[in-house]
Amino acid sequence: PYILIVPIWLAVAIVLPLVQTLHALQAKSEDRKIWLFYWCLYCAASWAVYYFEWLISIPFYVLSFYVDIYYEAQVLLVLYLVFPKLLGIRGLLEFLSSRGHMVENLGKEHVKDVAKVVYDKFLDFNKKKH
Repeated sequence: PYILIVPIWLAVAIVLPLVQTLHALQAKSEDRKIWLFYWCLYCAASWAVYYFEWLISIPFYVLSFYVDIYYEAQVLLVLYLVFPKLLGIRGLLEFLSSRGHMVENLGKEHVKDVAKVVYDKFLDFNKKKH
């Protein structure tokens, strides 16, 4: 069935969202933000799968002894995100929007800590040089 997965993947992950994006752009609806988020998520997920597919596929490797559903699970996840009746991408956007400040604060703390360590190492390096 892998020969069937590719056209289904293209239809579900690219064609359907592209049609919905174009419709939202033409209608100038609020859904434009949702579809912009989808395409950003699509790019980020494509990058993550390219570099970390070995890590993502570990649970599916264990399952593959019984049933191989790795690609089917990907299609079902994307179908959940983009299917008009479900539109899981909207819920994901609302979830991340409502909790974004927590991630921002946590990120700022880590960046400050790392910047302090780098700055201290830089000062130590300059002292040793002179």
